[in-house]
Amino acid sequence: MGNGGGCAPSRWVHPVGNIPQSTLPRDVHAVPEQGEVADHPCRYGDVVRCVAKCTPDDPQACNAAGIMFEFDDGERTEPALASTFYERSCDGNYAQGCNNLAWLYLRGRGVPKDQPHAMLLFMTAFDAAKLACARGDASGCLLAGEILYEGRGVAPDEEQALALLQRACDGGEARACDLVATQ
Repeated sequence: MGNGGGCAPSRWVHPVGNIPQSTLPRDVHAVPEQGEVADHPCRYGDVVRCVAKCTPDDPQACNAAGIMFEFDDGERTEPALASTFYERSCDGNYAQGCNNLAWLYLRGRGVPKDQPHAMLLFMTAFDAAKLACARGDASGCLLAGEILYEGRGVAPDEEQALALLQRACDGGEARACDLVATQ
């Protein structure tokens, strides 16, 4: 087989039974290693470590901590506490944190019901999501597209929203692909 022939073995093809461990996908059903849990406490529901990781340098951890306190099946549900973590996340310019805080204000959950403030937060989330999208973050494209499509705090623009959702889909966001397919 010559160069470029589709059947030529590449250096990445390994004989069966001799596949290096590092090339295998992680088993999502396996119990995570201690180091993995320590590095990503929010992903594994370690509330104490996730809260500790919530710093100005990690607004994503602040958002995750907010989610843990807002949606925990009743064990620790504290929307007021969730709002403080969402606010810290939003202050760190993390779009999803601003979006989550906006929903709390819109519903009056853990904070006073305040639609104008919620709309301002949705605009902030949209701006941060658009910036993330421009930097290649597909989840940012998804959030910006959803906000723009629904007109949450910004004028609805279906054409631009669908373009953002398509970028998100192209970036691997399955939910964006579903939304684009229904239009």
